[in-house]
Amino acid sequence: MKNKPIFIIYYAMFVVLLWFDRFTKILVMSNMEVGSAIPSADAFFAIRYTINTGVSFSLFEGYTEVLIVIQSVLFAAVTVACVITYRKLRHPVLQTSLLWIVAGGAGNLVDRIMYGYVVDFISVGSFPIWNFADMCVVGGCILLAIYLLALHPKRYE
Repeated sequence: MKNKPIFIIYYAMFVVLLWFDRFTKILVMSNMEVGSAIPSADAFFAIRYTINTGVSFSLFEGYTEVLIVIQSVLFAAVTVACVITYRKLRHPVLQTSLLWIVAGGAGNLVDRIMYGYVVDFISVGSFPIWNFADMCVVGGCILLAIYLLALHPKRYE
């Protein structure tokens, strides 16, 4: 691998993102009870400990085993895409977007395997409650869209 130091940086970034997700979830689980909340002064933002046995917006609740299989397949597919694009395209925005998606998916997959549900705790306004891993996935998808719509080399052919 020609750019081994860069690959190591991406790997380290993955570890840090996954670690931070696990750290925040463990912090919430060890200091709060499910359903409890710590509101901010204006109550727009809160740390609200919930569990989600489904996916986004609590869809498909109760299908934990199926979700583990689907999420594992998606995790493997995006991880393979990361390795392939690393070897071929090496665009930093593309690599970072895929890395964030993989790290977020891994964080929620670890929850689903260990507990049978995903720990959510970030509450902003009336938006559904989410976690750091969800933020990584959404941020990665936004970066991927930016890459595909504005930066991808084939866009200009």
